[in-house]
Amino acid sequence: MSVSDIFIGIAFGVSSGTIIGYYIFKYKTSKRPIQIKQPQIKPQTISAEESKTAKQELKTLLLEKDLLSNAITRVFELEVQGQVTKEERDSLVKKYKDRLQEVDKKLDDIEIIIEVSELEHLRNELVTLLTRKIDEVDKKLEKALIRLDAQKLRAPSPVQEKVPTQQPITSAPKGEKKSQRILESSVDRELRQYREEILKALEKLEQIELEER
Repeated sequence: MSVSDIFIGIAFGVSSGTIIGYYIFKYKTSKRPIQIKQPQIKPQTISAEESKTAKQELKTLLLEKDLLSNAITRVFELEVQGQVTKEERDSLVKKYKDRLQEVDKKLDDIEIIIEVSELEHLRNELVTLLTRKIDEVDKKLEKALIRLDAQKLRAPSPVQEKVPTQQPITSAPKGEKKSQRILESSVDRELRQYREEILKALEKLEQIELEER
């Protein structure tokens, strides 16, 4: 065997080992569990005082907008009744419409403040609710797993037994059925309560989205 053959063999072995090692590493890393980032409570961009002030101003502006719209309608009625001239009507209508545009612009600015405040508050409510419920479920699950492990330890090891003659099927004792129903209804009741609380929070979010449309 020549020296060149030896070098070729070494190079082939190194390259093969590198390729195999790469795929082994890729396989192991692909099997790693994905870390899911848990939602966190975020600080409020809009303070509670700012949100309260914005809501009060929104109420005032909506009232003013309604009054301005009624005023424009009233001007046209007065023209029909002959109490104002066409020039007076045009002057008053322009004045009220200009003010309406200013009110609409202020409304847009205030509504985005209120929207951000409400969505941030709702988001933090959802995070708090889900975090609390997940913690409660985790605690119950941990206790249930401990009981399950204890049950497995108490269970006798399987042995080869003769097949017994078929016995007539008898119903379980009434007390056992009753306790089983109570246990199932208790679990169902807790799960239903969790779902209802989460759905109420989601319905509140959907209501906000419908009001925005």
